[in-house]
Amino acid sequence: SEYADAVEENNKRYKANQQLYRKRQEINEHIFGTIKRKWGYNHTNLIGLEKVNGEHSLIMLVYNIKRSINILGVPDLIAKLKAWNSPYKR
Repeated sequence: SEYADAVEENNKRYKANQQLYRKRQEINEHIFGTIKRKWGYNHTNLIGLEKVNGEHSLIMLVYNIKRSINILGVPDLIAKLKAWNSPYKR
């Protein structure tokens, strides 16, 4: 394969840093698995980089809100949002 060198290089990096790759799987990979498999978001509905980035950002925002609700609960999340002092100008 034309990518054999890249695959071999990646395998060397993985073997040298197995704990780091495992930590990455724990932290990052489940997010994309949830979005792709559980929510069915495996393609975009829009065309163009700016629109696709916007759609992806909305999906990630929804994921973060759902995760926050699961961790804090709705009343605590609302209380924290009301108490939040934004560093941005209104």
